[in-house]
Parts: sequence; structure tokens; C-alpha cells
Amino acid sequence: MYACNYLETGFLNILRGTAFTAPSRCWLALYLNDPGETGAAGTEAAYSGYKRMAITFSAPASMNSGIGIQNLSEITFATPADAVGTITHIGILDSQTGGNMLARGELTEPLMIGANQPPVFLVGDVMFYLTGEISNAYKTRLLNIFRGQSISGVTPHHSLWNGSPEAGGAELSGDNYARCRLTFSAPAEQASGQLLIQNSLAVSYNRPSTEWGVWNWSAIYSAATGGEPIFIQQRSEDVVIKRGYMPAIAAGAVKLGLN
Repeated sequence: MYACNYLETGFLNILRGTAFTAPSRCWLALYLNDPGETGAAGTEAAYSGYKRMAITFSAPASMNSGIGIQNLSEITFATPADAVGTITHIGILDSQTGGNMLARGELTEPLMIGANQPPVFLVGDVMFYLTGEISNAYKTRLLNIFRGQSISGVTPHHSLWNGSPEAGGAELSGDNYARCRLTFSAPAEQASGQLLIQNSLAVSYNRPSTEWGVWNWSAIYSAATGGEPIFIQQRSEDVVIKRGYMPAIAAGAVKLGLN
């Protein structure tokens, strides 16, 4: 499944200080075509008795080299009196009618619905998992949106690391070291359909009076000290932060997205 614009916008705006309020319940919908990034492009099933069905997800856990969730119970839609057609996509929405689409996906095998054949999804049939640069902590927070758990807005800070903070790495340290506060632009849709934010202002670290160490990973943290990593990115090359060398982050150099 893929994140839709509503989920992407809500999550990315966390880094702009805006909380993402989770829906109290999520609903599974059936589509005869791809509903698109907003859900508006889809033709939802509409036979007599059809309605979106409530879906309850498992706690986030390791899945397909990432962190994922899946439906905890079997879901059976109403039985149609006549043939409905072929269901090719599903969507997860925050309301039984109308509402916002959080995620959508194409079925592994199209589901042909004939007369008197209720659509059924077995336990584990509906999966949504995240890979990529989002930290495991925030993959978990994002997926818990589907389980009714909201996410608070943060004040994001850029930090320098030797090794990934999720794999035993160490944050650089030394005289004058401090994380840099970042300000992000509003999410903007790219040609691919993905939404991105980028840092709107250039920032510079303090000038080291002692060597800080080797910088080979960057992490966007939720606070100036402590907190949790939100995004983690490996650098293309190592840089030794020596005495007098002042690391700088140009405007637009940090681009973050979800898909």
C-alpha cells in the first residue's frame, strides 16, 4: 500500500510544529480502479448493502525489511444480489462515508465479485509497511495513526553522527557542538505524486574549537537535546569535523518525504 496525500501532509507537517490527530477508527473501502492520491479518482463499489467496513490493525512490527501493520480480524463485506465487477484496489479512510484517504493499494490479484459472493479479506490480507529514511521510532508513530494514536508536532533539529543513531552510532561532540534548528517549507507535490518538504533557511553549526569527529550520517531529531530521530540519512562521503571547520546546511539541502 502507498501513503496518500492526506497522510503524507499530516506527517510532514509534524516537522512544522503541527500535530497530526489520528482518526478514532479506520475503514476499508473497495474500488474498481486506482483511487489516486486523494481517493477522488476512484470508483468505489456501490451495490445494494455495500458499506465500508471497520478495520483494526496490529501493533507495528518488523515486516518486509521495514516496520508494518496488518488487519487483525477477518473482514466480510455485504453479499451483493448481482455481479459487481472486478475490484482492483482498496483504500483506508478515516470515515465510513466521505472523509480522507490515508493509504491505498492495488490487490495482488483482482477480486471478481459475482452475485451472492461477499468480498472477504482474511487476517493479514491488508498490510501497510514503511521502509526508507524515516526512523523506526517515527515509522511506528506514523503507523499508530491507523490505531488511533495522534502524533505531536515537534521542533526539528539537524544533528551530526558517526554511524546511524539506530545502529550504535554516536552523535558528534566537542566544544561548541550543538544541533541546528531547522525550518521547513509547506509540503509540495512532486511530479511523481510524492509530497516533499525542504529546509527553507540556511543554517550553520558553531565553529569547533576542538575536533568533533567523523560525520557520515545526519539525523533530524525531535528536540535540541535528547528526543528521538525522525529522519536518518547517510552521507555520500565521510567528513572529519576539525577545529575551525564550520558545517553548514544550505537552504533546500534537506528534502524529506513519505510514500
